[in-house]
Amino acid sequence: MITVRITGLDPLIRKFANSPIVLEREVRRALQDSIAMVETESAKRTPVATGLLRSSIGGAQGYKWVRGWRASVGTNVKYAKYVHEGHGRHKVGERKFMEKGAKASEQFISQSMERAVDRVARHITSK
Repeated sequence: MITVRITGLDPLIRKFANSPIVLEREVRRALQDSIAMVETESAKRTPVATGLLRSSIGGAQGYKWVRGWRASVGTNVKYAKYVHEGHGRHKVGERKFMEKGAKASEQFISQSMERAVDRVARHITSK
């Protein structure tokens, strides 16, 4: 019988055991950064009459959350959908401002997720 003893695996085993915690932390960070970007890009495009709708995105009259592997940002202002769909007329801003803000954030979101995966990989492979 041949016995092979591999030394030095204990640190790697601990890193793999700790990886779900690191993965969750890094994905959460990437999601928080991503919804902040969607919030910014959407607000830039939001039609403005009084400023309430724009300031509500992710703010006091809106919402911004990360739960598990999901994130969301938006507004609870009652007329938001009406304006979003283009039924309200404003001198400044665009219809579909949330959709356009999310679309404008796609590259940033992709890069944020890639950085998160890279940080997890570095964690696993670091000494």
